[in-house]
Amino acid sequence: MAVVTAYLTQLIAKQVEDKGLVVWYDPEQAYGSIAETLTLPNTTVARYEGSFFQLRKDIDHLMNDRQPPRLVVYVPLPREKTHAALIELDAAGVVMQPRQQPPACNTRLSVVARNALKPILSEEQVGEIERQVEAGKLSLADLNALADKGKDLATGVLTLIFGTATPQEVALAFLHDDRHDQEIAKKGAKTELQRLLEMGFEIQLPTAETLSHWRVKLGRHILLTDLCAALKEQVPSPLASVAIAHSPAGVDACVRLARSWRNSREHRDSYITIANRTEQELGLSRLDLPVDPLQENETFLCVEKTLLVHLETELLKQVTPERLHLVKQRRARFWADVESQIQARWALVASAAEVLLSADRVAKALKKAPTTVLELVKAYAEDDQPWCLLDTHHRHLESRKYQFEFAPGDDHQALEKLITKAEQRYTQVGSELAKHFITQFAKAKHPIEGLLRQQNIFEKQVKPHLSEGKVAYVWVDALRFEMARELSRLLANDFPLACQPALAMIPTITEIGMAALLPKAHESAKVVGVGGGKLGVEIAGQVMRNRNDRVAFLKNHAGVAVFDAKLEDLLPKPSKKVKDGIQNHQLILITSQEIDELGETDNLAQARLQIDGVLGHLRRGVRILADHGIKTIVLVADHGHLFADEVGEDMKIEAPGGQVADLHRRVWVGIGGNSESTYLRTSLTSLGVESEYDIATPWTFAVFKSKGGGRAYFHGGLSPQELIVPVLVMHSRAQPKATTTSIRWTLTPGTPKLTTRFFSIQISGNQEQIDLFGLKPPTVRIEVRANKKCVSQPVSASYGFEDATGEVRLKLAEHDPRRIEPNTVTVMLSEEISQQTVRVYLLDAITGVELAPPLTLPVAISI
Repeated sequence: MAVVTAYLTQLIAKQVEDKGLVVWYDPEQAYGSIAETLTLPNTTVARYEGSFFQLRKDIDHLMNDRQPPRLVVYVPLPREKTHAALIELDAAGVVMQPRQQPPACNTRLSVVARNALKPILSEEQVGEIERQVEAGKLSLADLNALADKGKDLATGVLTLIFGTATPQEVALAFLHDDRHDQEIAKKGAKTELQRLLEMGFEIQLPTAETLSHWRVKLGRHILLTDLCAALKEQVPSPLASVAIAHSPAGVDACVRLARSWRNSREHRDSYITIANRTEQELGLSRLDLPVDPLQENETFLCVEKTLLVHLETELLKQVTPERLHLVKQRRARFWADVESQIQARWALVASAAEVLLSADRVAKALKKAPTTVLELVKAYAEDDQPWCLLDTHHRHLESRKYQFEFAPGDDHQALEKLITKAEQRYTQVGSELAKHFITQFAKAKHPIEGLLRQQNIFEKQVKPHLSEGKVAYVWVDALRFEMARELSRLLANDFPLACQPALAMIPTITEIGMAALLPKAHESAKVVGVGGGKLGVEIAGQVMRNRNDRVAFLKNHAGVAVFDAKLEDLLPKPSKKVKDGIQNHQLILITSQEIDELGETDNLAQARLQIDGVLGHLRRGVRILADHGIKTIVLVADHGHLFADEVGEDMKIEAPGGQVADLHRRVWVGIGGNSESTYLRTSLTSLGVESEYDIATPWTFAVFKSKGGGRAYFHGGLSPQELIVPVLVMHSRAQPKATTTSIRWTLTPGTPKLTTRFFSIQISGNQEQIDLFGLKPPTVRIEVRANKKCVSQPVSASYGFEDATGEVRLKLAEHDPRRIEPNTVTVMLSEEISQQTVRVYLLDAITGVELAPPLTLPVAISI
């Protein structure tokens, strides 16, 4: 694009970026050729062609939002001769016309010519050209031609060296490295470079200094101008005397160069080096920088850290949706992309804020909470913003907390307080919810009409589908309703599905809940003691004690041939034995005990890190079942669970004692003993369960004192988290062929070798062949493997991160439907690595297929 035309186009583009709507009056009709061909990214350009009514009709559909649209309206008339026909547009946007203020909106041709030609021609030449324009002797076409000639004369040598004479491109190449220095000296181009940089960026470069000194000085100048442009009138006094650009054109040039420098994957290493050097030399991290004007700034790492601590502190005072939105925005910005620990910290802050916002919402709702169990279950599980989201956000918070590395020397005081506040608030509100729910549950008439009971699941949700095709019956131990809800969201694109709540049989322990999922449980299911402090369920005269009893009973009473396997037998792909079993049987039983096993090991760190991974395993397992001819998949749970803070002594209460049939941290079952106000005690019969025993359970998140038992993971009681279980019914359908084969993927590591526990990698991709149906970005997963074993946990991503599974949902670039929007994913190394190298894999999250050749990286740490 010609120089003067390009400059004016940049002026207009800048106003569109800042204001959205631009009304461009051209009374001298000097810019008709530009207006005819003007195109800007994601922007509509409308032109007045003799009728204001037609113009308004053409753009009316863009004016319906509260925010101005990205729209340029070109009017080749003086503004006063429009008779205020566009007054609404003038008021909503910004006007550009000759002599308009501020200067950036002044389109007077002589002014545009001067500013466009200053970096190319001498001051004397520019002055003469300006006078000729004012005299009407030079048109836009003439100016563009003069610019081309002047560029050849004044910067021809620079064009030979850099391949361009554009100040932005020359400066970027010069700042990045010294590869051109020798050629600049050889061709005697130092003077031309000096003039180009001084005119383009308003900097003084002493002739006697070396090119290396110029490079450092220019980099510091660009970055400090970028910072001070954001600070505006709030520049700290230590920076008041620092030389920066001051004119609007100079400031704009520096800000644009800083942005393109750090956003260029090719050049950003040099940006990081200069930024960190400047920050250290000027002691920027020690300055008391004002925070409000820096919320959109990305110049220095110290700014990012200042914003982090500020927002952590402000969220401690009050959590607002606006502050949470800002946190999520920063998570996808430059320094979060560069420093994986920064990205992980923003993600952790966001999780804590989500917990606090959800807790406030649930606490407010509890003040007017329903008094029927049916309505309480609906509020907890089925509303648009169900109360169970509080449990989801808390689970994500705890997972991120255990993933995060609280490195010594970093300021984590506010962050740690924020996490503690979120955890305490969750326990407080969760206890209030539990007490209200248990109170109403104890008062209710059982069975409760309108709610599915666990004992009816086989009869109502499984049996009707057995005549329609193969059915998979998936029993997941301890799958909480909110986890199944999250899983159903991930599966919604793959299957028609329905997820509904059901009430578990009580007490909510595995021996009871799993038996309740069997045939005939709806007819008779009695809780009985089986000795040794254990309970069982008697169905049709047969007592269910363990998995073997339950599987045998299912095979004898399902009415069809049953094949049983475990979830681990499906992954990563089923064996021939499992495939044959699926092929030759009508009902396929799949069991999963991973959640309960992880929770009850009492290794809190490992449980927090791995429990969410079970959702990913379930997603892949369900897909495998569908791929092997299963028509209907019914996924259920025996009970839910509580997994909050490690309980202190103040949360432990005395159990009733007496004749104990079973005692867990959250439930006592027996005969006799005491009754206290700290827990509900009633007969199982009164709660709709046939049994000779009584049951006792804490009203809140408290636990009974008992030998052994968990420190933070519990179930057995009647809180919504324990009692409300999911019933997820999916129907398989023909799966579309993968659309990722035509994508050429690029994996770019954040560092050339692994040096810390946190590691980031950027995923990008381009479609090599045009797909008739368009490019559909896949959901992917990043794995770091050592000796073929995965040794990483996903932590966060610039966008599209699924907290439930660690998967990343990619998206198309905004202005290029053939390109994947680059996404930086952070993973945490979860094991000690003895190998000298690891391999980084990009996998399709659904199929597990490798999308790109693995990347091999050297290891320079030992965890």
